[in-house]
Amino acid sequence: MATSMTKLHVISWNVNGLNGQIKRAACLDFLRRHSVDIAFIQESHLRSIDTQRFANKFYYTAASASLSSKNRGSLIVLKRNLSLNILGKYGSEDGRVSYIKTIIAGHKFAFISIYAPSLYEPDFFSKLISVLTQIHDYSFIIGADMNACVNLTLDKSACLSTSTQIRSSNELQDFLSAFSLVDLYRVVNPTCKQYTFYSARHQSFSRLDYLLVSANSFSEIHKVVILPCPQILDATHVNRGPAVDLRTRWLNGIDLGEVSDSARQK
Repeated sequence: MATSMTKLHVISWNVNGLNGQIKRAACLDFLRRHSVDIAFIQESHLRSIDTQRFANKFYYTAASASLSSKNRGSLIVLKRNLSLNILGKYGSEDGRVSYIKTIIAGHKFAFISIYAPSLYEPDFFSKLISVLTQIHDYSFIIGADMNACVNLTLDKSACLSTSTQIRSSNELQDFLSAFSLVDLYRVVNPTCKQYTFYSARHQSFSRLDYLLVSANSFSEIHKVVILPCPQILDATHVNRGPAVDLRTRWLNGIDLGEVSDSARQK
């Protein structure tokens, strides 16, 4: 990414597995067709030795967090023609957090992908805060599947919440406050009820996926949308029935405007 380029199109996407070659190719083609510059990927399910398989002539995996087994997984995927100067990268051993550090227009940014536990873990957010505190001098741009709602009234369809849902929501709010992070979708859509995940078990919708940025990092947000995931055929399902329907998960997509003067002065 040249320093003169100040507009970015980024998405956060829980892909629910990238081990099938056909699915990897289809996902990469989706990024290209939608002119995505940076993709935050969760649940890649790629083993540590396989993360570089999610690449083609247009995109490459710049940072990853993965396990030796085919579960979890967090990726930062970049368009090759961005010419981004990566100052450092990180992938957590638990397969949940990955990031790259860079400088845009003289300002330090960290692009971070987070995959939170699907079942409540009381020490997750404290560990996450500890990791990100090490790069506190960077402005954050985060794509995350937090598996928690910021606002239990607006971000879920069911009226009742369990004790762990309430606890997770409070801890997510504390995390946002700790780093002065802004939920971009909610900035643009302050009262809208739109969701990114459907639970067949609970027969309810929730907004669990987020694009978060450090406050005052950008002078303008051009667009923030939640898009239905495409229907993608996984190689493991060839000759075994219909395509894997990823529409129980939605994409977060945003166009970010140029870096603000206040951000440059930090």
